[in-house]
Amino acid sequence: MSEYPVSLNLTEKRIVIVGGGRIALRKLKGLLGCGAILIVVSPEINEEIKNLVDFDTITFVEREVKGSDLQDAFLIIVATNSFEVNEFVINQVGDHQLVNASHQADRGNVSLPATLKRGRLIISVFTGGASPLLARKIRDDLSSKYDESYSKRLEYLYEKRLAIKSENISESEKKNELEKVMNHALTEPLEID
Repeated sequence: MSEYPVSLNLTEKRIVIVGGGRIALRKLKGLLGCGAILIVVSPEINEEIKNLVDFDTITFVEREVKGSDLQDAFLIIVATNSFEVNEFVINQVGDHQLVNASHQADRGNVSLPATLKRGRLIISVFTGGASPLLARKIRDDLSSKYDESYSKRLEYLYEKRLAIKSENISESEKKNELEKVMNHALTEPLEID
């Protein structure tokens, strides 16, 4: 399978998660805060998902999945331990829909990476379905190097970039200024408050 990594704007997009267990919970947690309309379809859900359903953007449909649940979905995440349910969902999906098949990566058309977020900084680790555990380990290893301070550093860099881009100087001067600002942000993080 040939893959190309992208970042999606999921604001107001309908995402259906089929399943209510540990994998569904992990996928759901990764989607919180992205502005999507999140729908969990399962006859039962674990306690942590029940607690998350209290958020305005999450709806729980307490029953087996139906084809109609999937029709308007932008992204469908198949996260059950039932081969029959997983195959039913895969067979219902339209060519225009994105599908993540947790049970068998090659049955879907989208891989969801292990993701580290620090404000505007997003680091995603893919293993092409070979080892989600390794992807999470690499993400966790990176989390110590790219700590919470990167959120502030990137806001600082964003503001400086806007200011420099609006200056009436040459492109090479802008590039030099941007490099100076970046080096300052990385070596003098305490002054970026």
